Amino acid sequence: MKKKLGFMTDHRFIIGVQIVLSIILMISIIFLKVLPMRYLIVIGSFLAVLALLVYLVAKPGPIVSRKVQKRPLAGKIISIIISIFLIIGCIFIQSGKAAYNKVTSEYDYVTYSLVVRKNSKYKKMNDLLKKTVGYNPNGTKIDEALNRLSKKVTNYGVSELYGVEAIVDALYDKKVDAILINEGSRDLVTDYKKNFDKDTRVIWTTKFKAYNKIKEEKTLDILKNPFCVYISGIDSRGSVQEVSRSDVNILMTINVPEHKVLLTSIPRDAYVTLADASQKDKLTHSGLTGTQNTVKTVENFLDVDISYYARVNFESLVEVVDALGGVDVYSDKDLSAWNGQPIKEGWNHMNGQMALAFSRERHAYTTGDRHRAQNQQAVLQAIIRKMASPAILTHYTDILKSIEGTFVTDMPMDEMARIANDQLNTNASWSFQSSMVAGNGIMMKGGYYMPDTKLYYLIPDENSVEQNKQYIKKMLKGEEFTVE
Repeated sequence: MKKKLGFMTDHRFIIGVQIVLSIILMISIIFLKVLPMRYLIVIGSFLAVLALLVYLVAKPGPIVSRKVQKRPLAGKIISIIISIFLIIGCIFIQSGKAAYNKVTSEYDYVTYSLVVRKNSKYKKMNDLLKKTVGYNPNGTKIDEALNRLSKKVTNYGVSELYGVEAIVDALYDKKVDAILINEGSRDLVTDYKKNFDKDTRVIWTTKFKAYNKIKEEKTLDILKNPFCVYISGIDSRGSVQEVSRSDVNILMTINVPEHKVLLTSIPRDAYVTLADASQKDKLTHSGLTGTQNTVKTVENFLDVDISYYARVNFESLVEVVDALGGVDVYSDKDLSAWNGQPIKEGWNHMNGQMALAFSRERHAYTTGDRHRAQNQQAVLQAIIRKMASPAILTHYTDILKSIEGTFVTDMPMDEMARIANDQLNTNASWSFQSSMVAGNGIMMKGGYYMPDTKLYYLIPDENSVEQNKQYIKKMLKGEEFTVE
């Protein structure tokens, strides 16, 4: 038995394991496609030299003294330790690839809930036999939701209701016994009926995948041609992939060859034509039927082709900034943010909570939402700059952990890796320009989702819209311009 296992203590076997693990690590790094060739050559050369040196130490020599006998043993121990680190490195890279895969998705999630009045007698599904369920026939995946409901309750009536007000009023006025609502619209419902959550209860839920890929085929080479990414900032109760209102809307036009970025903010309350309904409402409400609808709405509004989207939960802002070790952001005044966070005029090194407070603050400014959009752009620029620095390597695992579950995009992993590879290869500094769509706020009725309720809308200024269109077109053409 000892003879059979003896080969495992042989220096050739131990060094062989180290060499195999080194090769596996190099293959993993190469397939990650993030590091430029010069980095790969350095890493590969280092691993090869390391294996050779350890082999020379571990190789037995003539037995003439105890010191000579101890050297091969030390070499074997060193090789084993190196092999352990190589295994950790392989696991580290595979976990990184898994994290990348988790943030890429072609689907939104839509959750429907069957809601009844809290003081009603309906406790379980069968209690709705021969009762009436109200629903909005224009809802995403609503037919599939009704099919699943029919398997739970075989005999019930339905009432088609259009708009949040109609469906909620029908439940309160007892015109229907239950309503089927998209959970993504719950905040909209509670805006209309403040006590809705207290007055009702859910007796059944069901979830669906909704396909949201923007483009079936990507024809641009993003390292050669400028492209647009729509960024949606949400504050949803559930997953970042759950359909919900879009509270932050930024179109990021990126010119990788010139290392330039244009950030165009669109107010959440902008009164625009919703792509799926062909009727006007707040831009934020476009997200209630999925990311794809918001992207198409923005494309139509700004006359632009969007290549990718990214959705981010406010929670991820805190974690990403902390994972980066904080970011440096300029404030044009002293202020106490909405949560009491003090921010001084000038440059501030912000942690996650401070960056979030700065991004959300609007009451401290005379221009309100407009200045808040400027602050959001400033924080986003700071994050991009930090990620374009060597910090992306030193904080690699922390960043991936921080975005898991709070960030999702349809940009393929290979494309993200290409951009990272180009940045590491060039180590270029990026220049930013910022702009936003201006308009006039007004309280009025007439929005698609809540037509009979007076809400605040921002009517876009046509000159501002046209000016922003021109900025985007010039960035896409690689032309020089300055935002006024």
